[in-house]
Amino acid sequence: MPSRPVARAVRLAPRSLVPSLPRQTRALVAIAAGSFLTIVLAYLLVPADRRALVADVSWTWAAAYAVACCTLAARRHPSPDQRRAWLWIGAGCVLFLGGQLVWSYYELIRRVTPPYPSLADAGYLGVYVCFLIAVTKLVGSEPRRRFDPELLIDTVLVTLTAGVLAYEFLLKPLFDLAGSVPSMLTSIAWSIGGVAVLWLILVELLRHTRVPLAAAGVVTALGVLCVTNVVYAAAALRGTFRSGGALDLGWDAGLLLLASAAAVAPAARLSAEVGARAISGNAARITALVIGLGGIGAVAIRNALSREPDTGSAVLIALAVVIIGLRLIYSTRADRRYAALLENEVASQTRSLMDSLAATASAERNLRLLMDAVPDAIVVVDREGRIVESNGPTYVMGALVGPAENRNIFEFLAPDAAPVVREKLAAAFRGEIQRFEIPFSRDDDTHGVGALLYAPIREGSGITRVLILARDITEQKRHESQFQQAEKLSAMGQLVSGVAHEINNPAAIISGFAQTLLLDDLKPEHREMLQMMYDEATRIGRITSNLLAFARAGSKQRALVDMNDIARRTFALRSYHLSTLNIAVSLDLDPSEPKIWADASELQQMILNLLINAEQALVTIDRPRTIVVRTRADEGEARLEIADSGPGIPAEIRSKIFDPFFTTKPEGVGTGLGLSICYGIAREHGGRIWVESEPGHGARFAVTLPRDAREESRPRPKAPPLTAAGAGELTVLVVDDETALRDALLRFLDRRGIRGEGVSDGREALRVLQQRRFDVIISDVRMPGMSGREFLERLQRDRPDLVPRVVFSTGDTFAPDTAALLKESGVPTVTKPFDFAILERVIREVVARATAGGPTASA
Repeated sequence: MPSRPVARAVRLAPRSLVPSLPRQTRALVAIAAGSFLTIVLAYLLVPADRRALVADVSWTWAAAYAVACCTLAARRHPSPDQRRAWLWIGAGCVLFLGGQLVWSYYELIRRVTPPYPSLADAGYLGVYVCFLIAVTKLVGSEPRRRFDPELLIDTVLVTLTAGVLAYEFLLKPLFDLAGSVPSMLTSIAWSIGGVAVLWLILVELLRHTRVPLAAAGVVTALGVLCVTNVVYAAAALRGTFRSGGALDLGWDAGLLLLASAAAVAPAARLSAEVGARAISGNAARITALVIGLGGIGAVAIRNALSREPDTGSAVLIALAVVIIGLRLIYSTRADRRYAALLENEVASQTRSLMDSLAATASAERNLRLLMDAVPDAIVVVDREGRIVESNGPTYVMGALVGPAENRNIFEFLAPDAAPVVREKLAAAFRGEIQRFEIPFSRDDDTHGVGALLYAPIREGSGITRVLILARDITEQKRHESQFQQAEKLSAMGQLVSGVAHEINNPAAIISGFAQTLLLDDLKPEHREMLQMMYDEATRIGRITSNLLAFARAGSKQRALVDMNDIARRTFALRSYHLSTLNIAVSLDLDPSEPKIWADASELQQMILNLLINAEQALVTIDRPRTIVVRTRADEGEARLEIADSGPGIPAEIRSKIFDPFFTTKPEGVGTGLGLSICYGIAREHGGRIWVESEPGHGARFAVTLPRDAREESRPRPKAPPLTAAGAGELTVLVVDDETALRDALLRFLDRRGIRGEGVSDGREALRVLQQRRFDVIISDVRMPGMSGREFLERLQRDRPDLVPRVVFSTGDTFAPDTAALLKESGVPTVTKPFDFAILERVIREVVARATAGGPTASA
């Protein structure tokens, strides 16, 4: 790793990450600082002859205080490695304190200068071993540098510089001084020990990538102590050292610095903690280079000024210069490699950035394509309702002209919809998802219904925008209305089906007795009364038949239907009500009786809606009220027209009348769905509907539907040719639960020379058929006990020869189960109330077919 600028050598945590020291720690640091200040003042104020006493007391106090603080650090520090380091530092302080006590014994008790060397020197020198071990423990847990040539060169440079300096400035001068061997060895030990500790500190800083700034106090204290010891070694060998001098402050300062560092250490953050203060490896490398240059330079200057140049020093200087040169060359090359690496990294990051920008642009383009492909309108708005983003369908639904961005959504809303949208938008910015429906105008000036969803868009902890999804549900609403109408008709069909059965039976009884009496020779007034009874009973049958045809239950089914018949049936349902409103209706129907492939109930519903629409328009005028129902057809299509003499339709609303929920009627009159349903039915049948009108001259609604050349889906079998009935009296079995109806039918048959017998259900009929022979069996479809279907199934299984002689009677041919039975069985059917002339013809036809097919089986 190349060297970096000094400015990045020390990395400090932000102010918020620097821990506040506990009160006890602050007190211990304050005691250390106060002690040093007191010592300095004592040195300045105490007379010179008493300074030795001050020095001895100061050393003893400083060493004892350092021991106490190191003991606290060894017990309270959270890191095991740090606790061991402080134990060794504390042990060194104990040795120093022991040496100091011996020194004080000589000076204060014996009042003599301690010999050199003495037992005190043994204690002083022992601190080096403890300090060397403590330094390795202090930074041992920090991350180490990967070994590289630069680390090797820096280590060699530091080692060589330390050796050269120790030799040139310490050992060589010591050798020149006259002294005893013990004193010489002691001075060498003082010097080499101090240099060794300083060298180890610098080497450990080089070997680790970072060192916690909390260790800086320990490093500084050890440095002060070691430098003081080296200076003391030279002074002691010369015999010039005396207690009470300025050199004493070095030991005092070093010991009190150690005490302060020990007090702070337990409260300091672990070096591995993010944001902790640290000394980076760059500072150590720069320091090593500076020491190397400074030390070798000092040796070179001294050697140059010396009268007798030293060859050994010159060799060491040359070697140091070579190492420094290698260091500079390697650093230069490393800087170049780093610059090239940085350049490549910048290029790579630039390419990555460009790729990211391209990917972002592509993603934005794809998002835009995706938004425009969605058929729903997508809009993003801010808090004021300004449009930030939108897609293509927004222009169709919102009737926008020009760019949508930076425009307000309230510009395009109907006045009655704006308050609702404003309320929903405010709720969305409160974090709520809103779903609601509003009317809207399309770009073609038509109206529709839109389903809206408002979803908040969160950025960080706030909501900055709202996503609006809008869908045109006009067709869905139309279909829902048709479905609801169909459900209503289905429910009404169930009701009408039951009611029709109950109405048709009494009507059939009245009609039957009237027809029976009409066979007699009556007075004209009696005959007229009976004929009126018969006609009204027949009219009841037609009314119930029309109701059943319009409101029958079941799924949609298309068939070949007669348009004229549908028009007649629908008019019959509404004719009485129209007459009460003085509305005259004329039917102008195509004589060709056009047939189309359609759903009869839907066609009847469409015609009824158009009649009701004309009726509601006519009640607003006082002039003559007329409605014309017209049908026309050609080979390709059939046309239905319903014209009225009402007030007409204004041109400005003519294009909107088929829109769902559009109405000009007062509230509570109509839903605005009638013409919309007509529009949907016409379109589902492949046709079209439109209106022609002039204000004041009425309106004419026209519907065209395509014709279909298909026949009925189930072709009817050809009837065999009729043959004359066999000789003898005809016998008929009547199966019906209505006693009066059976009696009326049997009376008529008897008057026509046909012998009949009646039973109430299918089970009794099976019993009678086992005893007697009948030419025809007339059975009701719906009966309690065994119904007509069950009766027919028993005959098909047990007496298949009697099945061709069965005739069904019913008052509801439109009920799904009844219609299915009649279609599947192919049995002839007569409807209630009976036309006895038709009934007699059916009876004789059945007998003729049965006779043509073979002899009638005996009971």
